[in-house]
Amino acid sequence: MRLRHRWVVWSVGLSIGAAAVGCGIVVQRDLSTVPAGQIGFDDMCGLQEYFDAIEIHTTKPPRVVSGVDLEGHSGGKSIRGGRERFAFDNDFLLGHARRVLMQNWRRLPPEVEHAKSIEIEVRWSEKAGAKRVVTDEPAELGVGSDSWELPYHVCLSELLYGEPLYRQRRAMWGLPLPGASAKTPADGGTPDGATPDAGAVRDASAAADRKPGG
Repeated sequence: MRLRHRWVVWSVGLSIGAAAVGCGIVVQRDLSTVPAGQIGFDDMCGLQEYFDAIEIHTTKPPRVVSGVDLEGHSGGKSIRGGRERFAFDNDFLLGHARRVLMQNWRRLPPEVEHAKSIEIEVRWSEKAGAKRVVTDEPAELGVGSDSWELPYHVCLSELLYGEPLYRQRRAMWGLPLPGASAKTPADGGTPDGATPDAGAVRDASAAADRKPGG
């Protein structure tokens, strides 16, 4: 009787442990303490190559599957926002989407690794003239007919809406597009944060990330 009791307890423990492992996707790389704007400025999400390829049209950006734009007013100011669903469905896009997901989240569903298409749906709001993913609502990660909640991470905003900031970053650093020659900053300075252009890129990124409401 005592042995049976131990077996029941051990079995229940296994079930609880299995449930805990599968309780959902969680953030793996916490960048919440990094100053606003520094993430894009230092390319901490590793997306410069991604946006360079889109810029020179060697790949298309992720396809917008669905979307709705909303406008309203609060405190006498107009507010723009909406929802969009993106599909990453070629080898280049899938490679970068998987890398961003695996670097920044854990407990990802195994379907992500071999998916032929990955879809991500977010709610966005406009900040400093740029779209950004809202911070107070999880995104939706979809593979086929399955979907999972994806907790907010700044690299999701960078992946989906970072193209204008990365274009600025490229110009400030004098980075060449693939197949082009390198350029130096117009004032001959070093892009270490001391030049006006460097500050402009950081400030633009910071303004997009720090305003309230998302």
